[in-house]
Amino acid sequence: MMADEDEDLAHLRKPNDEDDDPSDETPDFRLFEKLIGQDAKGLTLPKRGDKDFEPHATSLQLSTLEASRQAMHHVLSWQRTHTSKKHLLGTYDPERNMVFVEKAQGENFMTIGKAKGRLTWLLPEEALFLIEKGSLDCRWPVKESIENEEPTVEVEEGVPMSLQGAYAAFLGFEAGVGGKLTLEMYTVYASLKRSGYVIFRAGAWDDERAELQPPKDISVEDGRSANGHGWSSFFSEIWRRLGSLTTGDATKGLIYGPMIRPGLYRSYTDIYRLLEIVPCHDHKSPPNFMLEPNSSNPYRITFDIYKPDGKFKKTNRGPPDYRICVINARDTPVPTGAQLNDLLVTTPYDPPPPHQTNNLYQKLKHGSRNVILAVVDNGIPSYLRVSDANFSDEKLYERVGRAPRGKGGGFRGRGGGRGRGGGRGQGRGRGR
Repeated sequence: MMADEDEDLAHLRKPNDEDDDPSDETPDFRLFEKLIGQDAKGLTLPKRGDKDFEPHATSLQLSTLEASRQAMHHVLSWQRTHTSKKHLLGTYDPERNMVFVEKAQGENFMTIGKAKGRLTWLLPEEALFLIEKGSLDCRWPVKESIENEEPTVEVEEGVPMSLQGAYAAFLGFEAGVGGKLTLEMYTVYASLKRSGYVIFRAGAWDDERAELQPPKDISVEDGRSANGHGWSSFFSEIWRRLGSLTTGDATKGLIYGPMIRPGLYRSYTDIYRLLEIVPCHDHKSPPNFMLEPNSSNPYRITFDIYKPDGKFKKTNRGPPDYRICVINARDTPVPTGAQLNDLLVTTPYDPPPPHQTNNLYQKLKHGSRNVILAVVDNGIPSYLRVSDANFSDEKLYERVGRAPRGKGGGFRGRGGGRGRGGGRGQGRGRGR
């Protein structure tokens, strides 16, 4: 297994004026406050203000900061409205901790939601993202009745759900469909969704996370029974390979002497084959040993990620491009080898794509199975890839390559060298 962080170290260099991004500056909310109450047509965003990096505790600075703070609260409290054409109403279902929409329309529903009957259901993270985005007007339910196992609610008479109420309702609800939605899960979901990725929960609609999938030819019980004799078969295979190298009394010498006995070897391939005594499992099939299924194990695949594609259909998704496991950095310890093995078992065999077959390091980085760990620390996600690297399949000694030619010198050098007789060589260094 191999874990690496998919982020290159930033090179230290002198700041450049061209690298200054105006969006990184602090906005002056006093200028935004003047826009409230005006017609939206013909308005442009004001320029951003300057930031005081060193407070000097003067009355002028304190009054300026207080005025900017009050303007910020005033701007954030401005009521946002929905247009009549794009007004989307949804109703919160407290029993399922989901939102259903009667008339689903718009591009958002091409990648989110699931239609059941005349209603389109939204998972907690999908509904919360649309509410935060301002695309969904969610209402608390009133006058609920059951007809044909579908709720009937007067949507327009419900009380509008605020963004604060949506966070309180959707996050941390244990009995909801798909289990509990944590703040770390929504942080990763929202950040990737804003980047344009298509995200779905791993597993079935009613599953919290992906479950363990044992190998097709070996059941879980067979794997447990075979695991008891795993060490004995492991060492038996090693001694079998040692015995196949030499015969007779020479085998006893391998215990105390060198593995490669002095002799005539015509290629490095023969030497490396003698050093290869540790057996490796087949990467195309999952390992024979697995942990018992445990819902409290945090290392489970949470989301399936798809790259943006105009031809994508949620009814025919296909295999995901990435599989993400969301981890809380404050509560979750570093995974053990058994937990990483248990995590990789849930993923199918995924060899490197054809464009990476010529690059050795990209092939090892991708591995035969890989999962991306989204480690969230106080709202800041960091992504690391954990893969089952095929070191045993990459025979470095079988790779054919030519050594690079040196620059100048030698018999075929480009410049003439000085001879011992004191004369200057000319031409390209060829002998006369």
